[in-house]
This record gives sequence, structure tokens and C-alpha cells, in this order.
Amino acid sequence: MNKKIETFLDDVCVHVRCKTVHRDIRDELANHIYELKAEYESEGYDEKKALDMAISAMGNCDEIGERLNKQHKPETEWSLIGLTAIIAVIGGIIMYTSSRLESIQSVSFEKYLIYALIGTGVMVGLYFFDYTKLKKAALPFYLISLLLMLIALFSGAEFNGRRFFAIGGILISSEFVTVFLLIALAGFIEKGRGKGGIAVAGILLLALVSVIPILALPNRSMALFLITSYALLIVSAVIKNHFGGYRKIQLTSLGCIGALFMFFITCSIITDPNRLERIKSFTTRGQSDPLGGGWQQMMADKWLAASNLFGKTTETVYGYGIDKGMPGITADYVLINIIATLGWVVGIALVLAITVLIGRMLVTTKKIKNDYGFYLSLGACTNLSVKFITSVLVNFNLFPPMSVSLPFVSYGGIGYIVSMALVGIILSVWRRNNLIGASQSTVVRSKSRFIEFVDGKLIINFK
Repeated sequence: MNKKIETFLDDVCVHVRCKTVHRDIRDELANHIYELKAEYESEGYDEKKALDMAISAMGNCDEIGERLNKQHKPETEWSLIGLTAIIAVIGGIIMYTSSRLESIQSVSFEKYLIYALIGTGVMVGLYFFDYTKLKKAALPFYLISLLLMLIALFSGAEFNGRRFFAIGGILISSEFVTVFLLIALAGFIEKGRGKGGIAVAGILLLALVSVIPILALPNRSMALFLITSYALLIVSAVIKNHFGGYRKIQLTSLGCIGALFMFFITCSIITDPNRLERIKSFTTRGQSDPLGGGWQQMMADKWLAASNLFGKTTETVYGYGIDKGMPGITADYVLINIIATLGWVVGIALVLAITVLIGRMLVTTKKIKNDYGFYLSLGACTNLSVKFITSVLVNFNLFPPMSVSLPFVSYGGIGYIVSMALVGIILSVWRRNNLIGASQSTVVRSKSRFIEFVDGKLIINFK
């Protein structure tokens, strides 16, 4: 490249602090200089004069650099950080009060703080990490996830009917592979661009294979959340015609697969007396089986009714306080613990904060320009949202009882870290939303240039 052009580009880029976009800026500006040079040469100017005129026509390099620096600043979604902090603080308060309980449901507040710090560190680390580097690691993440789950399945320790990793006597849930698998699927979708129905079928197969060991552990709630995330990712990609080919056929096929899946789920329920009894118990809010599967629902209703608008309730249920009269108050039923301990106002405020957080995650994800970033953010957003919604509904007896923790609130190390990691992924993608093109594999320069030369005038588009 000509030294004069190099000097001009250096003078522009010295003002742009984000080095990630320097190459794109240099390429774009250089292309326009050469276009202008060719235009001046066609008007009869010699090569040297045409080059000087082309560089001069570009304008003041300092002014261009300053304006490009404003356009290409990393963005921070402060509302996501603030809402996450609010929810986490409420979780910290209820964990502190739960650590002072005089029952088996007492927790270690020190351990909670350690996991909270680790989770926050993971979120911050992912925020600064360039998420585009994950795209090439889709297959390694996928294979590592399968390997780790198989290790837990065949050589892990069993506790309460589930298999865990056992390291130094410490049981570690396999929930952390959720992040790996979502990264993997987003990468597979990106690699399937323009490959038609074959790519859709291959991704569906990979998704199915990843869920099988999760069900075998067994961790049905984790499987449910992943299946929901997978489904929304794949359907979104098809709707965007990401894979190319016959979109209607692909959507129809996905609809048939979904219907078939629901058919098998329905058959598994109606052919299992225990599951039928649980459904019946749920529809009657525990009244049909008050001493069995419906006992948790019965107690949940009673504690919600006994709670005050403000502050801790002084009432008891069957002569017991919340710590002895309601199971899972630091995990599955932590929202009931919050309402009974801190009052309905705090509980409602928490639900409102969760609702707004879900809305902000969806809005942020919708605005992502890069396809891979969109799918990565959508997977994280969906997984977190389904966990939030399911947990709240279970606590209010609006969903069948299941093992699901409330993100950032329930006691549990790996779950807390995973939730923070998912928020970190969304923040990382948004941070680079103006630094990475809408589609790195199929860039159409002629329609998206931020610099144009029209009728002898230089136009810089900052939209």
C-alpha cells in the first residue's frame, strides 16, 4: 500500500481506541481512496496528483478519526447489570437470614459469598472476552460436554438419585455444561448457514444426542431448559432463513417433530400412574394427595397465606416455623422463603425485577446485529428466562413441582455461576454490537458502507 495512504490511515486510526475495528476501518477507507483516485485519473490527472486529490477529498483525518471513535465505542447494557445486582442482593439477604436458622435447612453464608464472588468474576471475565472466538470452538465444547457428562454418569457419586462429579469429597452438579452446550449449538447454527435442510437435521441430531446423558443422570429440569433453548434457537434460525432452502418445509418439519415430542410426553404421563397422580395433585393444588406428593403444594399455599405485607410473619403452620414447616426454602421454594421472611412487598418487587430483566434481555438480544452473537445471546436469554419463569410459577403453585432454582437467589454454587455466566455472555455480545459486522461470512459492502463518495462529496454514514 502507498505510504501516503498508510500515513493517512494511521492518523485516522490513532483516534479510534477500539483496535478491533482498525482493520475494517483501514480497508474501507483505503478502498474509497483508490476509488477516488481512479475517478480523478479518468478525468485526466496523473497518478500522483490523483492520489493527493483523493486523500485530500477524504477530509481531515483527525475529525474522521474522532467521529469513528464515537461510533465504535464498546457498549455496556447497564440495565442488565443493575437488575441482576438487585436480584442478587435480595438473594444475598435471604441467604444471610437462612444461615441463621436453627434447623437442617440452615446454609453457609460464607460459601454462598465465595460462589457469588466466583460467579461475578466469571460474568466480568466474559463481558471483556471477545465472544467471536467461541465460534470456532463449537465442536470441542460439544465433545467436552458429552465426555464430562459420561464421566459423571459412570464414575460420579450418587446423591438423592442423581449423579454428580466428585472432587475431593465435594459433589459438583453437571449444570455447568449448559453454557458449553449453548455455545456449541450457536456455533453449529452459524456453520450451517446456507446449507439447507441437511444442516437443520444435523443440528437437531446433535441437540438430541446432548440431551440423552442429561436425562440419564437424571436431571430432567436441566434437560427441559436446554430443549426449550434449543428449540427457540433452531426455529429462530429457520424463520430468519439462515439455512437457506425451503423455509416452509423446514418449519413444517420442525412443527411435526414438536408435535411428536409432545405426543410421547403425553403418552409417558398417561401410562404412568405416579405421573398421573402428580398431575392430579397439581390441578387440585395438593388437595387430592395432602400427605404425599401434594404436601409441598399445600404447605406453599399455607405459607403464602400466612405471610405479611411487610416483614417476617410470626405465624406458624401446624406449629412449625418456615424453616421446619416448608421444604426447599433455600432452593426450589426460595421465593416463598422471601415472602414469609421479608414480606409480600419484597417478594412482589423481586418478581417485578425478574420480569423487567427478562424483558431487557429480550430487547437487547433482538438488537444484536451479528448473527452468531444473536444466536449466542438468544440461547443464554432463553435458558435464564425459562428458569426464572418456571421457578416463580412453581413457588405460586402455577406449575407442577419440580427441582428448579431461582437464578441469583437460590443457594447453590454451580447454578449461581452458570446464571452469571449466561448474563456475561449477553453483555459480551452487546458490548461488541457496534464493533462487529451484521454478518461476518456474507458482508455486502455496497449496501452497508459507512463512507460513500457521491457527486464529488464525501458522505460518512454513522447510523
